[in-house]
Amino acid sequence: MGIKFEQVNYAYRGPDGQKYLALANINLPIGETGEFITLIGETGSGKTTLVQHMNALLVPDTGSVTVLGVKVTKEAVAKKRIKLNPIRKKVGLVFQFPEYQLFEETVLKDIIFGPKNFGVPEAEAKALAHELIKVVGLDESYLSRSPFNLSGGEKKRVSIAGILAMEPDILILDEPTSGLDPMGRDELLTVFNRIHTTLNKTIILITHDMNTVYRYAKRALVMRSGYLVYDGDPQALFSRKNIENWNLETPDLLALQQLISSELGFKFPHTAKTEEDLLTMLEAVIA
Repeated sequence: MGIKFEQVNYAYRGPDGQKYLALANINLPIGETGEFITLIGETGSGKTTLVQHMNALLVPDTGSVTVLGVKVTKEAVAKKRIKLNPIRKKVGLVFQFPEYQLFEETVLKDIIFGPKNFGVPEAEAKALAHELIKVVGLDESYLSRSPFNLSGGEKKRVSIAGILAMEPDILILDEPTSGLDPMGRDELLTVFNRIHTTLNKTIILITHDMNTVYRYAKRALVMRSGYLVYDGDPQALFSRKNIENWNLETPDLLALQQLISSELGFKFPHTAKTEEDLLTMLEAVIA
């Protein structure tokens, strides 16, 4: 098991001194490999708080989070029974705003910073940087550039390369495609899918884009007011009841298939997940 939440509760303390519930009785297992999970929910639902528990940036008020065999509890951390840095190396978290993770004068120095801090020889770290810059869809010429002169999408790719250089078992991405145009979004999602398939990494991706959930996820989680209200198949998520109850948008491809069915009376054998699948079914129906 990669990560396991057991009866986790967590509350923030506001400026007025009152506690505000962020996570309520979370029970959640996540595999170490093979998972591509999307995490969705309205602003303030607890998504970011949940993933920050996955690499011990936050610690449960009650309950426990076991991360790759290490059980994290409030008491264990307070009494320094466990070390948190190894957890953060194994579970990489890419923040929504890459500027928070980029600070060196060149892209190369940014990517090798983490590995060097964990004792990786500089030559080995540099070789890894040359490999990973291509994994995230950039060429090696970027290594000599300043990260602060890059576009938003390029900065995100560099921040992902920096986390991958730590060789995490699990990769968490908080709103990685926010602010990108459709082409930039699709390119970055292709990168994540390639990382998932070629490196066999478990990917956990926070998103508000239902098209991403529908097309790429193997598993969908929905947070609402601190509670985990859905954990299951992404396509089954988009029932009329769920869409209405949780203010979800219908994915474009599903909306198109529903429109074709209602307007033309076509009966599809299953729900299409890609445009190619939809065209194949239409050709079969027409034939």
